Formats: sequence, C-alpha cells, structure tokens
Amino acid sequence: MNRIVISLALFALVGCKKEESTSKPNPEFEKKWAELEKNADPAFIENQAGGAGLLGEVRRSIDPPSDGKSAMVGELKGELPDPEVVRVIRANLPEVKACYRLEEHNAAVGSGKAIVTLSIDRTGTVSSVQVDAPAFSFSKLPACLSQHARAWTFPRFTQGPKMFSYPFVFVGG
Repeated sequence: MNRIVISLALFALVGCKKEESTSKPNPEFEKKWAELEKNADPAFIENQAGGAGLLGEVRRSIDPPSDGKSAMVGELKGELPDPEVVRVIRANLPEVKACYRLEEHNAAVGSGKAIVTLSIDRTGTVSSVQVDAPAFSFSKLPACLSQHARAWTFPRFTQGPKMFSYPFVFVGG
C-alpha cells in the first residue's frame, strides 16, 4: 500500500510537471528579488484555465476603486512618484497575463519569477525595458513582456528619467 502511495506521489511530482529551465539558480537575480520584495508586493499572474489555480481561492489585495481624481493629468512637478508607476503597471496587467497565457498555451513555460525594469523619460514614454526572468529564458515571455511594456504611457514629469523595477510571480498549472 505504501509503495502505491509513494509511486502516485512521484508520478504527480514528475509526470505532471511542465518543462522548466535547466539553468542553475541565479544568485544575483535572487538578491535583486529579495530587495524588491521588501518594498513592493509582486503581481501574481495565475493560470485560471484549470479552475482556481495553484494558489487556490486566495484573495489578494487590490488597488482601491478609483474616483477619477487619482489619475494624473498634465505634467507632474518633480520626480514621477512610485505609486503612480505601480498604478500604470497594474492597469496594464491584462497584457502581462496575455503574454504568459500565450506561452503557457504553447507549453513553453511553467511557474517562475520575473523582474521588469523600466526606464521612463520625462515625457512619460518608456525608453528602455529589461526583463530579468531566468526561469523563462528559453521562452518568448521576456520578449513579449518587453514589447508590451515599451508601449505603456506614464504621466509627464519634470525631473527624470525614472528607473523602476517591478516583481512578477507567474504561477502555472
């Protein structure tokens, strides 16, 4: 009986696992991730095709409903505030989810973490994007994220440019 249980457990762990990167752990990435996690809650992107996903029916905090006043109009005096950058990133999460779901549909990705670093110029345009995602280096996910992030628009501001890194956790089925 115990052999059957152990065999089923091994089958579940090995047989149902999507292909993952065979690269070694990246200590620089993990250090950067730990620093970011101190100051920002990562955005969780889950596969919902199989129901509630691996995280179950976990409720996460969401941005409060907008009354329309929080959207910045015109040019901001000074630096672009971090909460405003996060607001724009969260408004564009459907694009991030679409990139992940496309790669997952192609059976190219499993679960993993990514750090997206944006350079935003004073006009609110993203001038460069770096996607650090060791678990997804073999897939098209980093390129897709980068392509979409380049099109994001932020409020204009007078002191810049602004460099901003944001953590994402992708949870596959």
